Amino acid sequence: MIIDGKEISNRIKEEVKREIQEFGYKPRLAILMAGDDESSKVYANSKVKACESVGIEAKVYYFSEKEEDKFFDTLEKVNEDKDTHGIMIEMPLPKGFDVDKVYDTINPYKDVDCISNYNMGRLFAGKPLFVPCTPKAIIHILENTGVDLEGKHAVVIGRSNILGKPVAKLLLDKNCTVTVCHSKTKDLAYHTKQADVLVVAAGKMNLVRGDMVKEGVVLIDAGINVHEGKIYGDADFESIKDKASYVTPVPGGVGPVTTAMILKNTLEAFKYAVKSL
Repeated sequence: MIIDGKEISNRIKEEVKREIQEFGYKPRLAILMAGDDESSKVYANSKVKACESVGIEAKVYYFSEKEEDKFFDTLEKVNEDKDTHGIMIEMPLPKGFDVDKVYDTINPYKDVDCISNYNMGRLFAGKPLFVPCTPKAIIHILENTGVDLEGKHAVVIGRSNILGKPVAKLLLDKNCTVTVCHSKTKDLAYHTKQADVLVVAAGKMNLVRGDMVKEGVVLIDAGINVHEGKIYGDADFESIKDKASYVTPVPGGVGPVTTAMILKNTLEAFKYAVKSL
């Protein structure tokens, strides 16, 4: 079965919109972006549109690659601004930007993508304020399939702090047995063929092919690769779709659900702010 991420996303958006309208909430999201990456601009603007569709006010703050000081000044201001409830940093930041300082500076209670060192620590301690949006989307998609994850062998390809590691932790929390693979893993196919659940998040097109997975695998493709003007995932969709019991397409799979989770986390950030008043 091909998983329809747009349909799942629309359901989440409707839930968020309904709650905002019912209680008269007024959440606000600040998106900070530095540099001239056109893809990042597109992503940032799409987040603004998604926010507006459910009643969340969103604003993008743009900075050049030479405006690091101004970037951090603005981050401090939205940290303290009582009318700003959520903050997202559009990645990647330009080379030379102090990314570690970003992780230490962002207000944990507004950190809707869970990038701060504080929030990442809470996540791995099992007491998260927020769950990173893409890992949260992946788990929601898996839950939506109805597949019982307990005892399943889950293989994650990718070990980034914002995707691979958190999703591995969340799968452990679902009582999966988890194997994490990466660029230094020897004989990748040996591991992928054992996977009941395979999450691909390495950023390499066609990394996983049909001959590398077993019949009935649940495959979640979180990769985004642009080739000749088209977007592809990390898995060779055509060679896998007939072997998998469930598979996410790219585009139209994990991406839309990730966007919906941004809205959901922003609403949660608003509730944290209300509780603190």
